[in-house]
Amino acid sequence: LDCTHVSPPRKNGESWKVNNCTTATCTDGVVIETPTPCPTVQQPICANGRQAVKVYDDTGCCFHYQCECVCNVWGGSHYLTFDGTSYDFNENCSYYLVKEIITKHHLTIIVNRDACNPLSTVPCPLSLRIEYKSFVIVLKQQQAKGQTANEVFVNQKRVYPAYRNSDLQMTSTDMVITMEIPGIDTIVVYRGTSVSIDLPYSMFGGNTEGQCGTCDNSHSNDCRSPNGQVEPCSESAGHWHVPGTPCVVPTTPPPTTTASTTVETPTTEPPCKPAICDVLSSSVFGACHSTIPPRPFVQSCVSDVCSGGNNTCSSLEAYATECSNAGICIDWRNATAGHCEHKCEGDKVYMACGPAVEPTCNDRYNQKFQSDSGSSSNKTREGCFCPSGTILFNTVYHTCVTSCDCVGPDGKPKQPGDTWTSGCNTCVCDKDSMSIQCEPYQCPTANTSLSCTEPGQQLLWKQFNLTVLCSTECNVSRCPAVVTCPVGFQLKATEGICCQIYQCGTEHSHMVLHQTSH
Repeated sequence: LDCTHVSPPRKNGESWKVNNCTTATCTDGVVIETPTPCPTVQQPICANGRQAVKVYDDTGCCFHYQCECVCNVWGGSHYLTFDGTSYDFNENCSYYLVKEIITKHHLTIIVNRDACNPLSTVPCPLSLRIEYKSFVIVLKQQQAKGQTANEVFVNQKRVYPAYRNSDLQMTSTDMVITMEIPGIDTIVVYRGTSVSIDLPYSMFGGNTEGQCGTCDNSHSNDCRSPNGQVEPCSESAGHWHVPGTPCVVPTTPPPTTTASTTVETPTTEPPCKPAICDVLSSSVFGACHSTIPPRPFVQSCVSDVCSGGNNTCSSLEAYATECSNAGICIDWRNATAGHCEHKCEGDKVYMACGPAVEPTCNDRYNQKFQSDSGSSSNKTREGCFCPSGTILFNTVYHTCVTSCDCVGPDGKPKQPGDTWTSGCNTCVCDKDSMSIQCEPYQCPTANTSLSCTEPGQQLLWKQFNLTVLCSTECNVSRCPAVVTCPVGFQLKATEGICCQIYQCGTEHSHMVLHQTSH
């Protein structure tokens, strides 16, 4: 029997592709669908404690498991290698985080650790340099007017994410920058005091070196020096200094020493157990525990707080960012009793799970950067966003507006009712039409009572800052012609405002006869 009920009809015994992963066969009038056979796979145990991820083949039908290559740096001194080895390192130089042992994909990532005030109440920011093919991307954080701002440079030109070119794409909030390199399935997340680097094992497995170690699912070679020798991590990390870059030694205040003659009885201090670090192990982060092991972040948190450091919140921020990278948003700041509160500038509002690409007044921008649902830009990000009823004007000025219709000559937004001068026009953002309307500036009526009384002066009217002024410029053609003094009279000259004033007279008396120009 044929399968006449399908379109097109099929002959008995005929087989055809339903899709890449399914084959159908007509058997005695019945269509039987058979999935593409895939080999049996076993889920490996990953050295970094994360769950192995499924990686599908080119057909999208069959998959295999592989461990993730994720390296983290946070709090100024805490490291977690690709294979899950944690260590501390705190030197102010430029270091290779990631290099390829054998160059295949032309990727290098360098961290720059600037020297900063040891008495600062916030962790020192890191700057990141990513070299890929012909691109050099710099991610850095600057402070201005008491506020911090992330900055992005591509081949020395500043860009304002969201941004995309032939090889890169970036999104950002005021707190987090996410850079993707789709060609090598690489994601870098930067937030000033922390960095996360995610590489695919299929492309970089066994071929990385630097402070992030070798991604090969083994702890044995995580802390290898450039000469190949395995050392303690805190020692090998310093050997990955980038040649030719200076190292800055921070100035620290000398320790205060006091002489003491009393002998104190040793006492046993209670163990340091900061309550804020318990948040990482609590139900607040519970949804993320099975995906990202919290232990390294708990350990670094305890170390920071118990040593009296200034990084109280950095471990929580770094762990929350890793959870967000995995698609798990955690609204955690309210659980810290105000210690890790984030305050927004102006009228913006904080959101733990805001959009990675905030809509703006530019529709073309929105369509370009919000349309790719397969991108990580579709994930939520922490940051400050425009409140309900407003929209971000653009990514350069970071201004929230209620209307997108009016833009001034300086490129900045104008609100309904605003007026301004452009050239010789007075413009207004009309409330009714929500558009810009301009009219010629109405100059004030000339004051005819003004006069120029000095010889050689001319009455001129000029516009200066929208004010009409009487000009005192001289017009030498208006000076009287030269005449000759009568016999017996003597010619004498004095200086006027515009012209020389000549007088004819005797030794004891003079009379003005004429004036002429200088």
